[in-house]
Amino acid sequence: MNTIGRNIAYFRKQKNMTQEELAEKMSVTAQAISKWECDASYPDIITVQALSKVLGVSVTELLDGIQTPAQINDAPREVIDRRIVRIEVKTDGTTIVTRFPVPAMKKAIENGTLERLIGDDFEEVASILGMIEAGMTGRLVDVNTPKAQVVITVEYYED
Repeated sequence: MNTIGRNIAYFRKQKNMTQEELAEKMSVTAQAISKWECDASYPDIITVQALSKVLGVSVTELLDGIQTPAQINDAPREVIDRRIVRIEVKTDGTTIVTRFPVPAMKKAIENGTLERLIGDDFEEVASILGMIEAGMTGRLVDVNTPKAQVVITVEYYED
């Protein structure tokens, strides 16, 4: 999961800037930048806005990171079945992250386990299997329901 600290470090490095250079442009100390990047402390909201301008990204990108769209890949069945489905569910201050091999995810969708896990009001459950079968990878679903925030991503399995 991306944190604001990781995002600051990522975008700073994309600009080929050192912590000292960013600190100078932001009129803060290099130690402040280091603390932000380690998530030991956070910049205030005014600083976040200025930071986004210096790094050339939106405030949303700075807070949430770059969202990679799902991609369709023409992959053979055995490659699709070796992918991992990552489900992140946030409810009442608790975050649960689970990872399933694609074949197990198919079973969880078919037998209703996924629907019970993420809530009955989550209507996209039926379409997830179709996206997986089509070979899609990346962030497939990002939904906020009254009960939870749910993110479903398909990743490559690496040995």
